[in-house]
Amino acid sequence: MTLALSEKDVQGLLEMTEVVSAVEEAFRREAAGEAMNSARSRTRGIGVVLNAMHAYLPYLRRGGLKCYISSRKGTRFVFILFDSEDSRPLAIMGADTLGRFRTGAASGVATKFLYGRKSAKLAVCGSGKQALTQVLGVAAVTSISELRIWSPTEDHREGFRLRLKEMGLDAETFGTPGEALRGVDVASTVTSSKKPFLSPAEIEHLAHLNACGSNSPEHSEVMATAVAEFGAVVVDDLLQARIEYGDLIQAAEAGTFSWDAAVPLKEVVAGRVSATGSTLFKSGGVALEDVAVGSLVYDKALKSGRFGDASVNLA
Repeated sequence: MTLALSEKDVQGLLEMTEVVSAVEEAFRREAAGEAMNSARSRTRGIGVVLNAMHAYLPYLRRGGLKCYISSRKGTRFVFILFDSEDSRPLAIMGADTLGRFRTGAASGVATKFLYGRKSAKLAVCGSGKQALTQVLGVAAVTSISELRIWSPTEDHREGFRLRLKEMGLDAETFGTPGEALRGVDVASTVTSSKKPFLSPAEIEHLAHLNACGSNSPEHSEVMATAVAEFGAVVVDDLLQARIEYGDLIQAAEAGTFSWDAAVPLKEVVAGRVSATGSTLFKSGGVALEDVAVGSLVYDKALKSGRFGDASVNLA
């Protein structure tokens, strides 16, 4: 039997510190050749895009596939977890919340290894579905002494501030990204912006930036001239970055960035590469994160004993 978990089920089983640990371990294992990731593929139609991404994690004896379709009526995510020893489909689950957590956790892992200090002033650019897990991911690896928010719509950023307040997190909103980033140590961008909004002046004093909003060659959040200002550029997956990370693709085309300088996150986590100066982590979300977190969700669901009837027969 295959365990079937709804979005609500998955949400109740996720805890960010555990997710950060699972994602960190996945990158460490990838560096050791014990995790295999495939870049996202997309099939485009009229008003529809079907996306698929998969990875195999031998150390967990599991592999997985996440697929999702985007249409005019929104996006729906599904994740399937397989036992790699006997090929059984172990679970099928909603993967929207899972995706938000794994993306936030990747920012947490990058912040841990590239920023590496005990506290930080954090700015988040964006107030949509992915914004909260950016806060939680960074908070899992360093104490946040000050939290700032910017997004283009005042009502949205104020709503996000109130949501954070309900969770016991105080934040201040700002009308421009430059105001939000002034004087902070770490920032995360997680917007749907098609045009870059971070200039060299706005990232001048940053120690570390997690750029997470763009995974299309035509979209970017960081100006090409600003990419050139970072001492190190780190990516979650180099092949996927070359295909779809607009911030870096556009900077490479402008001559302000060279792909030879891009460092895979796995190399940093494994301790084989150390970054100096200000750092940029360009994240688009990769399948090995999905499999690591989906596997964590599955194990916690079994351990909880609350999902005995939530199964389907896919034989």
